[in-house]
Amino acid sequence: MKPLCFVIMPFGKKPDSTGRIINFDLVYENFIKPVIEESGLESIRADQEMMGGIIHKPMYERLILCDFAIADLTTANANVFYELGIRYTAKPYTTFSIFETSTKIPFDLVDVRCFPYTIVEDEISELESKKEALKEYIAGVRKNKVTDSPVYQLLDGIEFKHNLSPDKVDMLREKAKQENDVSDLIQKVVESKSNLDKAAELAKLEESLPDKDDWDASLAINFMLAYRSLNAYQEMVNYIESLPDHLRNTVLVQEQYGFALNRSGNKNKAIDVLTRILGEKGSNSETLGILGRIYKDKYKEAISQNEFLAKGFLDKAIDIYTEGFQTDLRDFYPGVNAATLKFVRGDQDTASFANVVEYSVLTYLSKKEKVSMRKAPSNFDGYWPHASLLELAILQNDKEKAFKYLSNAIATAHESWQTESTANNLELYHSQGDWVAQVIQVLKEN
Repeated sequence: MKPLCFVIMPFGKKPDSTGRIINFDLVYENFIKPVIEESGLESIRADQEMMGGIIHKPMYERLILCDFAIADLTTANANVFYELGIRYTAKPYTTFSIFETSTKIPFDLVDVRCFPYTIVEDEISELESKKEALKEYIAGVRKNKVTDSPVYQLLDGIEFKHNLSPDKVDMLREKAKQENDVSDLIQKVVESKSNLDKAAELAKLEESLPDKDDWDASLAINFMLAYRSLNAYQEMVNYIESLPDHLRNTVLVQEQYGFALNRSGNKNKAIDVLTRILGEKGSNSETLGILGRIYKDKYKEAISQNEFLAKGFLDKAIDIYTEGFQTDLRDFYPGVNAATLKFVRGDQDTASFANVVEYSVLTYLSKKEKVSMRKAPSNFDGYWPHASLLELAILQNDKEKAFKYLSNAIATAHESWQTESTANNLELYHSQGDWVAQVIQVLKEN
């Protein structure tokens, strides 16, 4: 069996010390993981940052028991250094530190051997040239087993007694395999062509597993997103409420909790959940985008009942979406929705605002085409850029461009709630002509 290599690094897009944004998912998928596999090791990536930085039992197991570890010190991430400290205490060698050359290594680590790599505007080619050198670096450490832990170096001759049985490493390997197998089963349920109740099948699979306190964060996320992909929103709510505190109370899960509460009809509780996140963690485009959607739904429900109430919800939704877009101009989802609702309200700056949002979308797409295998921003995939451009084209009353983006959106959609969501948004453009109704019908049929 291949030795396990645990990868400690940031997730998603994070700024370096100069403010430049680095896509760490790209670094992992196109540089670190291939090098690990080509070195004859099996890669396991830390997932705690997806869950809000929570360190829990499975994370400690991996830090201590994995044969090898790679720590990416770029951005001087506090979680990474905390985990690296644990690793250095657990193992005298087989821990590799790497960093992007724009990073200033902290004083405490200046004497630790670190492997540099360089990224220029997300170009993979810069990483390709470093692969062989990193493989040689790993091979040298594996062969010579020179002590790389500063803890063991400073306390020369001191032997730490960990009382770790080899069986525990085998148990970790088996656990990782079982979680991968369960993830495969989740995917099979979601993609099944049978007439069975898929949400009920997911629930059976969930109940067949051991106590959730010992679940890895990635497994918990897989179940949550599977319920979402099935539009099983009440089941998704129930599932999230069943999670242990260290998983349930993270930002990612709480955001999706708010999303599911709204879709299942409990809008007021959803608002409370998302408002609490913003109060505790500050503004972020993801939370604001979900909260804006709730007020947009409340506006649409109030249109035929109370004109003044509807106007209040409309104003609130626009303010929240606009704040979300201004918080992160790369996240065009709240921007598109703000532009749509500005059009509905009759704002004079709608066209200019829409142009800024369109530029954001096109910039994202141009970078995606430039860099293959690039991972999209949080909760984005191939569908949303084209759906956003479709909405903006209809706002601009450009029929030809709209049908072009409609084709692209249909081709990239993989969950029914995505096209349904876009169709519902486009209902607000009824004044643009009968051809908009045709676009809506196509989306609903797909």
